[in-house]
Amino acid sequence: MNFFFLIPSSTIRTSTPKKIKSVIGGQERVDVFSRIMLNLCRWKDRCDAKLVVVLYLSHPEENLTFTIPLDSISSPIENELEATEFMIHLLNSPDELGIAIEKQDFSTLLSNLASDCNFFYLTSSGEDISQLDEDSMKSKNLCFILGSQMDLTHTQEKNLSKFNPTLISVGDREYLASHVVSIINHYLFTKFK
Repeated sequence: MNFFFLIPSSTIRTSTPKKIKSVIGGQERVDVFSRIMLNLCRWKDRCDAKLVVVLYLSHPEENLTFTIPLDSISSPIENELEATEFMIHLLNSPDELGIAIEKQDFSTLLSNLASDCNFFYLTSSGEDISQLDEDSMKSKNLCFILGSQMDLTHTQEKNLSKFNPTLISVGDREYLASHVVSIINHYLFTKFK
């Protein structure tokens, strides 16, 4: 079983050069993805499932999907600096890392994932993750969809609704995306260990 984490970003661009100083707290918010990658890398060896990050750059000039199986990352990511360096390398020269990249719109991305995955959309109005039916979670690969800093755009939500996602929540509080992936993985680890 695979656990996918689909995270769209409207701010990250591949056309702008990236360095450590420009990334930390910069306008593109690459640092958000660095923390997500770090937290997911901490979980990748704790369960039998394969963890895959799907980074979708939704800016109209981008429409790029980076599919990153965490077990394919050759350099260890053990701290935020290493995670940030990985993200810079990924965005500046993805071919060197052997990461699959596709130019596609959000609807096409969802269609491609839907054949193998059940969708779970993280939103504050969703059902508590602890209340989910375990059998439905074991029937296919799981794809958790969350915004990097906000929920999906209205258009993205409209496209997603065509695939009948399960709306889930990790609680009443608002969390950083990097914390949400840790909460989800903690839940999955206890259910599927």
